[in-house]
Amino acid sequence: MGRGKNAAWVERLLTLLLIAFVLALADQYVKLEIPTPAWADHHRSLLWFLASCALLLLVLPLSRLPSNSVTAGAGVFSGGVLGNLISAAANGFVVPNPLVIGTTTGVAFNLADTFVLAGNLMLVGSLIVVTLRFRDRLGRHAVERAVRQRIRRRDAA
Repeated sequence: MGRGKNAAWVERLLTLLLIAFVLALADQYVKLEIPTPAWADHHRSLLWFLASCALLLLVLPLSRLPSNSVTAGAGVFSGGVLGNLISAAANGFVVPNPLVIGTTTGVAFNLADTFVLAGNLMLVGSLIVVTLRFRDRLGRHAVERAVRQRIRRRDAA
């Protein structure tokens, strides 16, 4: 039985990684094919770079949750983060934003940005569903502890 759970987790992890790599590749293709105006380049810091790397690592355990929608959301989110990380690493901490709405005062973004946003929304929604689905497992100990503390305070007063 434990072997089946482990196999399912590995399958979800590989799915997450595959989604991330395919979307990061699509982002890189768009950034190479569509020229970016100079004003639409976004400079990134080393701290941003390191935090993005940490996000990529911290999202991986989400594949342990028994939910394909969480896996998909984490993959889309990771694809966006990875796409921008690759761009920053290749361009001296500058991320090109070839998709422009308006002029120099408009909005510039890239495909990776949309993946981060969409993945984030997918993750929030699917994590809410998973939390509700397994709510009987989550709060029992915390609720019991809170009730015991309240009883102790009442008895002490």
